[in-house]
Amino acid sequence: MLTALTMKLSSQHRALYCYLILSVWIFLLVAGMYKYIGNEDGTSTLKHTGNEMPNRNFPKNLKPDIKMRRIFKLCNPPEEISLGSEGQIHGNYSLEGVLIFVRHGDRGPLSHVRNISNVNCAGDLVNAETLDSDISFRSYEFFLQNLTSPGKTSSFLPQFLGPFHGFPLLPPTSGECQLGQMTPVGVVQLLKTGHILRLAYGDRLGIGNGSLGTDDMTVYSTRYRRTFQSAVAFLYAFLSAEDFQKVVLKESQSLAFCFNECACPAADKFRHKFSSESNEHFHSHPAVVKLVETAASVVFEMPDKALVSDPHALGDALLLYVCHNAQLPCIDVGTTEKLPPESCVRMEQVTGLFAYTEWEARQYAKSINLKRSCLLRAYGLVRDIVSHMLRMISEKKPKFVFYSGHDKTLQYLTTALGVISDTTVAPHYASRLVIEVYKSKEQNITSKKANSGTVARDYFFRLVFNGRDLTNHIHFCKGSNNLTTVQAKTSEGSENLHNSSMTPHGPRRQSSAYLCPIECIVRFLHDDYFSSFNATNFKDVCSVHS
Repeated sequence: MLTALTMKLSSQHRALYCYLILSVWIFLLVAGMYKYIGNEDGTSTLKHTGNEMPNRNFPKNLKPDIKMRRIFKLCNPPEEISLGSEGQIHGNYSLEGVLIFVRHGDRGPLSHVRNISNVNCAGDLVNAETLDSDISFRSYEFFLQNLTSPGKTSSFLPQFLGPFHGFPLLPPTSGECQLGQMTPVGVVQLLKTGHILRLAYGDRLGIGNGSLGTDDMTVYSTRYRRTFQSAVAFLYAFLSAEDFQKVVLKESQSLAFCFNECACPAADKFRHKFSSESNEHFHSHPAVVKLVETAASVVFEMPDKALVSDPHALGDALLLYVCHNAQLPCIDVGTTEKLPPESCVRMEQVTGLFAYTEWEARQYAKSINLKRSCLLRAYGLVRDIVSHMLRMISEKKPKFVFYSGHDKTLQYLTTALGVISDTTVAPHYASRLVIEVYKSKEQNITSKKANSGTVARDYFFRLVFNGRDLTNHIHFCKGSNNLTTVQAKTSEGSENLHNSSMTPHGPRRQSSAYLCPIECIVRFLHDDYFSSFNATNFKDVCSVHS
């Protein structure tokens, strides 16, 4: 009888049991989908493992695959900016000074694009209570507001701003994207860059100990809001409050920082030839031509002939959407006969475009015209660099020289030095290049014993681009006769100096780095700079080859 009763109850409640089990299963399924597919606004989250991108949201029409991760690297998210091999030379070498070059931070597009009002260029920064354990956007904003508040204008501010008086110190935090103007994300990129480089160089340069004077710091910026604001953000994070007040900003009239050696018709000629080469590359890929024409007609509000045939202009515009987690633009179907029925930019178009521009960048190393153009554009800057190096040797100052520039600034300089790669010719936002000047303690002791005093051969330099030691790529440094291999301290877990994400407080291990004698760059400037032109000076090259 008990058995019969049990079977009866089981039969009656079987449906209830199945319902409960099914409900639990559906709940777990929905929870899993919510976690791994997205939240209520359709974005998805990736876990940061190994070399994958750190946690960030992706738009619904941008799938987080390998190709898209490569494109996101062009955005240079602040959370990915970390210390590389900068400042890792110790032991028998003393750091005498650094020259730092940066591209400005994240900015709005250079041309009018569609649906720009729907893009939040501030991201989550202006709504977050805290941004990072090391750098706070809010504290920086408060610092600037306090600096310029009515009745509290600091006495040093007019001297600090110099020719940039009247420029806004901070971009709009409303989230509105403005043409060519830096975004709050760009500010954080430079704050982070300044912070990590202070960890690398601060103590060794005397930052914050009261030893730095006005003539120990030289700061240049081009006359653009984005480069000026990048410079201020970097200096705030890199310098102490006391040292910050000693800086005097200087203006460069040219994005090449060419100073007195700017006018050169020959440079324009070689650049035009290089543009023709790039145009030939572009038209040799009919599928890419069609892609650019189709996507540009959607992306740009007023597409003209130049925009619909320029893959780089399109790539720059698409970064607005990609870097700010915005939906790719669409246009109403049927507004123009040239567009296919589907009139939204598609993910495969984005990845296809950037795959092409990456390929094209790799072809730049083969271009003689690009090399010659950059040699002439960078001549004034290389002269300025060598002048500062020699002053660091003879006068022990300046300790720190800073150039806030553009992608072309870095492209001209690295190409002129023979350091050519897809990352140097097309540097991402907030890219950094550092030239470190070192003095050998051992050789100096030998020189003193020989009563020969301090000589130039006691001094060396190295070039570090976005954390990578590229000194052995400089064409006049190559070879065992010039390069000195030294042991550098790196953090445990870094593969090597060419692929590192280091923190200065972690365990150290030994790795190789390179130093090039300063005599090499001096000889290159004075004797060999124009050898490829069969000329001996800037004036002759610019007039003969124009």
